[in-house]
Amino acid sequence: MTEADIQCLKDNIEKLVEIRTTDDECLVAKILFVTDDEEYDDHEVLYEVISSNAIDSYHLLDSDSGYVLDFKKIVSVKPVPREHY
Repeated sequence: MTEADIQCLKDNIEKLVEIRTTDDECLVAKILFVTDDEEYDDHEVLYEVISSNAIDSYHLLDSDSGYVLDFKKIVSVKPVPREHY
């Protein structure tokens, strides 16, 4: 994951992004919170899953369920254009 990917996450809080992970997952997520400040030990993103090619790995109990993904597991991030919402 690059600095540009981190900035993309920060710039898209409450918006949709496409994330590719080291597990070959491709997901569309609504970004809720990004922890990359020095006050946090871990660098993670909190998100709501919108869609995924590995949807069976999620326990979708509620539409507002949040999930955490460590930066180390992220390969790339790109914003989803607004017209695709």
